[in-house]
Amino acid sequence: MSLDKMTIAKRYAKAMFELVVEQDQLDATLEELTQLREAFKANDTLTSVLTGAELSLQEKQSLIQALTNGASPVVSNLIQMVFDYGRMNEMVAIIDEFERRYDSKIGRVHAEVISAVELDDSQIEKLTKQLALRVNAKEVVVSKRIDDSIIGGVIVRTDKEILDGSISSRIEQVRRLLL
Repeated sequence: MSLDKMTIAKRYAKAMFELVVEQDQLDATLEELTQLREAFKANDTLTSVLTGAELSLQEKQSLIQALTNGASPVVSNLIQMVFDYGRMNEMVAIIDEFERRYDSKIGRVHAEVISAVELDDSQIEKLTKQLALRVNAKEVVVSKRIDDSIIGGVIVRTDKEILDGSISSRIEQVRRLLL
């Protein structure tokens, strides 16, 4: 029975996270993994080349060597182990899960704020402070998106909840009540 991508990512990320916390290398490791993720995202064929049959094992190993060049022993070992076990398709998911664990440890929450119009800095700051209190976070990282279909108000999405204060959802609630 094969494991799904998230199960694999969680297992590798948990092991890596516990190891670097123990070695007091958490921040440095996150920085390295973030750069590695950017390399995979910038070169969308990298994963398929490392998992496909186009290159010989020796050619793939030279690519792995390039990825591990200058990396810490912990990150180098992760890359090599993920490659050896044929899990390169999961590398970005592993890094994402590692970052999620990091954020949880330091009290950081990522939130997407969807509004019908552009919010100014003072509105975002006020919303960020209120959200930090609501979710008990030390830091809130906001990404903004405009969606005029919500008519007005805002929708805030975090990993754990969705706060919908949009006018479109209120109209839908009234419509359901009337029916």
